[in-house]
Amino acid sequence: MRRSVINMGRKLDHRDVTLQALVDYGRQLERVLIGLELEEARWMPTPQSNHILWILWHIGRMEDMWGWYLRGGGDNAWIHGGWAERIGIDPTRTGAGDSIQQVTDFPNVSVEDVFDYWRTSRALLLPTVENIKVKDFDVKRPEIWDHAPDRAPTLLWVLGRIPVENSQHTGQIAYIRGLYAAKF
Repeated sequence: MRRSVINMGRKLDHRDVTLQALVDYGRQLERVLIGLELEEARWMPTPQSNHILWILWHIGRMEDMWGWYLRGGGDNAWIHGGWAERIGIDPTRTGAGDSIQQVTDFPNVSVEDVFDYWRTSRALLLPTVENIKVKDFDVKRPEIWDHAPDRAPTLLWVLGRIPVENSQHTGQIAYIRGLYAAKF
């Protein structure tokens, strides 16, 4: 069995499970994006489907947003790092609840720019996960979860959510690439 690539010599614990899941789907994401051209990245299998570029951006937003939540606020790549302005999307958007029109109207940016945003979000997320202790599992942050403070999730829920959601999105990207290859 392979040891975590993140573990810094400490005794293995809960963080290693989440970190290993993040690293594993991150590697899968990097592999599935090899050779991705902009035309393919913006292709929508149906008029009501997300395209790869939007999904990749959403993966970055989820890592950025959930990392921000785990930290209890503070800096994030999207707003404080200037990525919202660089990509040209309203800073309040995460992709959750986006309309198909918002997906279709995704700004004309390169795959590399969106991938760089994901990398930047990832660089903030991994050390944040490293700092979560067992005693923090039940912590909720309603003070920064202003759209639904009564439904603020626990940090434990967030630690489980990130790899599950973003693994699914990585699979969606691979599936869309397969459909594109079969069609063209």
